[in-house]
Amino acid sequence: MRKKILLSISLLSLIFIAWCRDSDPCADSDDSKHCYQDEAVAAWDASLCKKIDWKEFKQYWSNPPRDKCYMMVAAQNNDYSLCSKIKWWEMSYTKEDCVFEVISKNEDPNWCDRLKWDDRYQECNDTFRSANALVMKDQTIDDLTQQLKDDPDNAELKAKLQKEMESKKALFPFLSAAEQSNYIKENREKIMEDVDDADVQNSIAKEYNQFKRNNPDADIITMLDKMKDIADKQRMMKQADEDANALVDAVKEQMTDLAQQWQDALTDAMKEKATDWIKENWWDKLKRSLKNLERMKEKYDTASQEYAAIQEKYNKLKDAYDKINGIYNKMDSFDTLVAQWKITAEKAKVLKWAVLLQNWLTAVTEYVPVFGSTISKVTDATFEATMKFAQKRAERATALDKCIDDPLNCDTDSISGY
Repeated sequence: MRKKILLSISLLSLIFIAWCRDSDPCADSDDSKHCYQDEAVAAWDASLCKKIDWKEFKQYWSNPPRDKCYMMVAAQNNDYSLCSKIKWWEMSYTKEDCVFEVISKNEDPNWCDRLKWDDRYQECNDTFRSANALVMKDQTIDDLTQQLKDDPDNAELKAKLQKEMESKKALFPFLSAAEQSNYIKENREKIMEDVDDADVQNSIAKEYNQFKRNNPDADIITMLDKMKDIADKQRMMKQADEDANALVDAVKEQMTDLAQQWQDALTDAMKEKATDWIKENWWDKLKRSLKNLERMKEKYDTASQEYAAIQEKYNKLKDAYDKINGIYNKMDSFDTLVAQWKITAEKAKVLKWAVLLQNWLTAVTEYVPVFGSTISKVTDATFEATMKFAQKRAERATALDKCIDDPLNCDTDSISGY
């Protein structure tokens, strides 16, 4: 019986020891001090700091590893109250060390005054309350913004950017009145420095003033950020508009030459000269611009006026892109039918001319720039004369409409598209 009792006690002892080890991850550590520090930070739990013994420093009546543990968790949790747990004595950390660590970790300018009688008060002001600190903050924000352009779905980058933006707002009020005024002036000039288009300037001013009226209590940093967002958006739409206009102009310029060609033999050369040249030079530019506008829309609520304005202009630009792309695809489909021996190369030539003279010219004449100042480089008079000439040819071949829709069941032998 006694043996059974002793065995039971031994088993319970082993179980208790095992439980203690499981509940204390640093029980068997060769470096328990640093182990408890790491575990406390990882668990956001300052209570683990109490387990750090003070044998090595008992003669100094201090415990530097424990004090550092509290300081690390305070910085991690942005909790200044933990600094009061530091029992400073010889060779250890001070409460001020802890406060500065929390300020540094969280870039918090509000607490610098707690160091007024400490050597690091000036350092705290220079680092977290100065115009130079604001410039450094802007550089960090610019770097994160650029990274997000390359990786727009990165949640970690978005969180970092948001934190930096909030930190910037907290920093700005500590600048002097002169520093604040100079910062606002320089940033407004920087935002608008390359906006020389009157339509874009007016669009920026209109949207910015509307936001200002709707948000009378917004702080100046929020207002500057909004101005930058608006300017970037309007510049992006202007660029997309210019790319669309350049694409349409490229088509017009090529058609001005092509509509004056009479020889059937030039049809294939025309295809290569016109459509491929246009794709290589302007197609990708407009595609990139449209993608940028798609990303820009994601920044706004779908019910907002800003979203609606971007969507309206995006649809207009996308329509120009889709129409011209549809014509390219139609012409390519005729080449595919020839390759499949379903229609003759001669028939494909006539069909391609019909598509160009009837559809392509119509598509480009329907495009009206999103911004009134995005003006075609091809004069109206030149293009109008070319269009009339081409349309006269197209009118002689209206029967080709059915052939374009059903190229396998049409007779082009008696029809001329030229």
